[in-house]
Amino acid sequence: MDINKLVVGISPTKKLYLDDPYLRESRATVIVSKQEKKNVYVILDESIYHPKGGGQPTDLGLFKGDGFNITLKKVMEVRGVLVHFGKLYGRLPQAGEEIDCILDWKRRNLIMRLHTAGHVLDYALKEVYGRVVDTLGALHGPPTAFTEYQGMPPTPEQIEVIQKRANEIVEDRREVKFVYVSRDELMMAVKDAPNIDRLPKAEKYRLVVIEGVNAIPCMGTHVKNTIEIGPIDVRKVEKTEKGFKLYYAVKEF
Repeated sequence: MDINKLVVGISPTKKLYLDDPYLRESRATVIVSKQEKKNVYVILDESIYHPKGGGQPTDLGLFKGDGFNITLKKVMEVRGVLVHFGKLYGRLPQAGEEIDCILDWKRRNLIMRLHTAGHVLDYALKEVYGRVVDTLGALHGPPTAFTEYQGMPPTPEQIEVIQKRANEIVEDRREVKFVYVSRDELMMAVKDAPNIDRLPKAEKYRLVVIEGVNAIPCMGTHVKNTIEIGPIDVRKVEKTEKGFKLYYAVKEF
């Protein structure tokens, strides 16, 4: 299935998780549904499911309706439209039909905690290195969370300080909030954030602001307070071609 063709002429999906990442269930209207053998592609008017991208793995969950269930395998974003792909049980839902959307909350909550932990670690590295450390890539979710940074890897002693400082921020119960800003406001708000030069031009930007820590342009899902992250464990550091990967974990509840 060519999902680029599937989204032609369709308005961007309303992304409910941007303003409420704790929303576990919703009702949405089917815009498009296309069956492919035992699987199905579904586009909704609005969605609680974060797609794969921006350093996050895909959300998972379930669609339920009269005469069908769909177990989600992945969610993709194409030109602002979310395409939900899953295994179909029963009949194919039709355009205009309302369906119940149920999020795999255990997975989402882990991703939220890991993603916010990643932002905290960005700050801890900045403190240890004495400068902003640009990121090259990340996976803030299962199976193994990591952020790849540019530059020389930290020493074992520095790793210990990074973990200690990150967990101090967790225990400080710092508020985490989302704000939207223009590009001019962005440059003032995030002067210490990594990778600002690589941001695409847009009318507005969503910032994830951790109180007294950092403000980073991000479309991901995060916890409301750093205490929800739980203890951060830096598992290992691995040298890469352009820098290093810092692998980390939080406790699974």
